[in-house]
Amino acid sequence: MGDGQPVAYETAKQLWAKSARDVLAETARKYGGDVTDEQLAAEVQRRTGVKTRVHVATWLVEVLDEVATDAHKRGEPALTALCVRESGRVGDSYRDVVSRLTGTPIPDGERHAAEQRFACYQRFGATLPADGGRPMPSRRVAASTSKPSTSKPVRRAPAPAKVERPVVVCPQCFMAVPATGVCDSCG
Repeated sequence: MGDGQPVAYETAKQLWAKSARDVLAETARKYGGDVTDEQLAAEVQRRTGVKTRVHVATWLVEVLDEVATDAHKRGEPALTALCVRESGRVGDSYRDVVSRLTGTPIPDGERHAAEQRFACYQRFGATLPADGGRPMPSRRVAASTSKPSTSKPVRRAPAPAKVERPVVVCPQCFMAVPATGVCDSCG
């Protein structure tokens, strides 16, 4: 691996999944830790030496599915809850995979992910706060909602007022005169 030679996709996926598990377990050792999908993808490619130019969304979902399946078989919390989008939220595929593995619908993927992240911190030895900690949104979500907006509100220009044009009426037939100013009926 890492020698520039092509690798079968299934082999690459297995290598990436093992590496992704390692990265996510390391992330779980820090209370409040998470990693974006882009960061995770870059790190697993760096660690394995197996790279792809295919867009992250195309292959990382399958890798995370493998990681989730493995964690479920081990009786571990969902490590994949630690992988978030830049917004700090988990993707729809997170909820779908967990529902498939547990056989239980997950109506609120964000709440479930927060609970699973907290369980990961506990399981993988993160130093918890003095009060024991609690499930919480990703720190990225918290950061984006707590920052005051530095941009000014966008002001939209008022819609142009409708111009009411007076209707010109022909004095002989009392019909509306077209814009030409010549009555169509009377000529």
